[in-house]
Formats: sequence, C-alpha cells, structure tokens
Amino acid sequence: MSRPVLRAIDTGPARQGHLTLGMAQLSPFGLSEQWLLRDCGDRHWGLIADAAGSNMAFRDACGTPVYAAFCATSVTWHEAPMLGARATVNSTLHDVAPQRIGSLHTISGAQGSYATVRMISCFLKHDSSGSNTRLLRSGLTTLKDLPKAPAALDHLHLRARMLARLARKATPEQPHFHYRPVPALDFNAVGLLYFPVFSKIAEMAAPRDDRPKQRTVVYLGNLNPGEGTNVSRHGAHSVIRAADRLIGLVETS
Repeated sequence: MSRPVLRAIDTGPARQGHLTLGMAQLSPFGLSEQWLLRDCGDRHWGLIADAAGSNMAFRDACGTPVYAAFCATSVTWHEAPMLGARATVNSTLHDVAPQRIGSLHTISGAQGSYATVRMISCFLKHDSSGSNTRLLRSGLTTLKDLPKAPAALDHLHLRARMLARLARKATPEQPHFHYRPVPALDFNAVGLLYFPVFSKIAEMAAPRDDRPKQRTVVYLGNLNPGEGTNVSRHGAHSVIRAADRLIGLVETS
C-alpha cells in the first residue's frame, strides 16, 4: 500500500510505497512493463488527487468527468530483482509545461535501482458524442501549484515533442502487424484504450527475447471499441494507427 509522505509545501505531492515483488510484478526479465505502467499510472493519478484535494474521479468546474490522459511515458530498467524481493516506490509530481503535469517514479530495493518511470499527462474530456476520437482539452481548477519538473521530466517532454513531429511527418508504410483491442481486457473504466496497451501492441508487433533498456511511448490519439490497430516500423520506432488516424509512437532501445 502507498501512503502520502509529509513534506514541505514547496516540494509538492509525494508518495512512498513498499511491496514484495511477486508474479504480478515480475516477468522473466525483471520488473514487468505492464505492471510498472499500471501501478505507476495509479500513483500518478493519486498524486494529482492529492494536489487537487479530490479523489481520482476528476471533474471540471461544471461537473463533467475529466481524465488525466497520458501524453508520454518512459520506462528505464536497471537491476533485475529476484522473486520475493522487497521494493520501495518513491513518486513525485511536477509542473512540466502549460497544460502538462509529470511524475517521476523510482523503484529500488536491496540490489539497487530496479527501474525508473517517467510520465507526462494532460487533462481531457469527452465531447457530447462520447467518442474516444473526439476528446477535448480540459483542466482542474482545484489543482495546486506544483514544483518545477526535474531534468529527467523536461527531457521526456522535449523528446516526446520531437517524436510526435517525427510520427506526423512519417510516410505511412505497409503495416506488418494488426491487433483489435479487446474491450474487457484493453479498455479502462472510462472506456478509453488503456495506455499500457500501446506498449503491449508494440511488443506483440516485434517480440524480444530479452527486456529492452528503455521504452518511450508518445500517445497521440485513442480509438473506440471495435476498431483495430495497425503497426508499421520506421527505423527504431513503431507507429500505431487506427484506420488512417495516428494514435501513437513507440521507441524501444
């Protein structure tokens, strides 16, 4: 379980959690990417709730549901922990840019640092159609001022912007992998394609026999249940589309 950490006001929201690493947290290569994204995603939303003085069911001033949707995430793996190892997760929340909030998560234990997760989000809401392809920018009026982002989050923000430009300029190539997300498995509680699924799709499109050193995902859109995704390769990048819409780019190293 995670608990708020009491800190000086000018340091912003922070949380620390302790856990034993079991089958849910580990893959054959160390910390599971899907678990890292899901767990740190919840920590990110929890930190925003702390900063806004609310629960994680965010609403705007008119009472409309608002989502802290991820713009970019990056996972960097370090040491591979053993099954049953104890781990500590330290998480902090920061102001990255106008309309952008970032969190930094470090996972460590007796063997040293296991992984670092960086996440950047913005606030979105559905329009009157309810379509996942027509999301509007929004915000939280109750959100407190946050401390400036550390260099690691600034770097992700700049990298994500560069990758987004690259993806939009890339000439569409013949897809080499197709996947139709499953509603019961791949969509979240508000009906959006859950952000860890982008990494899952990239891995299924180009399976590895070991873990990557780092995986960065830039989220550029979403899709509705029933739509399929197509993946094409552009050098070290996997470009994900739904029909003719660009929805994501994944960089693996």
